[in-house]
Amino acid sequence: MLKYRDAIYNNYFTNQVNKQARDYESMLAEQASHNGAELLDLLPSNKSTKIVDLGCGFGTFVKPAMDAGYTNVVGYDISEEQVTVANQLGMANVHLSSIDDYFLKGEKADVIVGLDIIEHFTKDELIDFLLNVKKCLNPGGKAIFRTPNMDAPQTSVYAYGDISHEVFLNKSSALQVTSAVGFGTVQVFGGLVRNTNPLKEVIRKIGWWKYKSLKKLVLFCTARTWHNVVFEPNLLIIAEV
Repeated sequence: MLKYRDAIYNNYFTNQVNKQARDYESMLAEQASHNGAELLDLLPSNKSTKIVDLGCGFGTFVKPAMDAGYTNVVGYDISEEQVTVANQLGMANVHLSSIDDYFLKGEKADVIVGLDIIEHFTKDELIDFLLNVKKCLNPGGKAIFRTPNMDAPQTSVYAYGDISHEVFLNKSSALQVTSAVGFGTVQVFGGLVRNTNPLKEVIRKIGWWKYKSLKKLVLFCTARTWHNVVFEPNLLIIAEV
C-alpha cells in the first residue's frame, strides 16, 4: 500500500473536509437517497441477488439496497472509522476488510458495486482490481462503478478534492480499460445530477442544457464529435461478464 493511505483511510471521516462535525444519520439519509435514485434501477429484479459493495464507506448504497428489499447485501471497507459508523447506524452487514482480503476469500457475487473507489487506485492496481472483480462475478453478473468524469466542467473540484485520488477516466478510457480486462458488455453514461429544491432544479436544467449545447458547439468547431463524451460530473460504468 502507498504510504499516505494509512494516514488517510484509517480516519477517513476525520480527514475529509467538512465531515468532522456533521450528523452521520443525516449524511446517510442524504447520500442514500441520491444513491438509491441513481443506482437501484441497475440492480436485478430478484431480491435475493447477492450484492457486494466494495469500499462501501458507511453504507450509503448498502442502506438503500436493503430498504428496497434486497436481502443479500454486504459491504466492506478498509476504514475502521466508517465501518464503526455504519454499524452504529444499524448496518451489521458492513464489515472491516481491505478489497484485497475480500478477493482472497474467493467468494462469488451476482453484483459487485464500487462507488467512488476506482479513482483511488494506480493504473496497475486498477487493472488488477477489474480482473479480480470479473473473476468474482457469477455468470451473467455485473459490476457497477462510479468515478469522477474528466470531461465534466470544473473537473478539478471532483478529481482533486481528495488527495488519495490516483487515476482519472472519461468515457473513452473507461471503455478502453474495461474492455482490455475482458468484460463483455460495457455501458458508460453520466451519473445522476439533480437539485432537490424544485425551483432550483428547473433553473439547473435550463442552465445545464445551455452549457451542454455550448460544449457540443465547441467540439463541432474543433472537428470532433460529442457522441462519446459524457458531461455529467460522475461516470457510471456498468460492466457485465
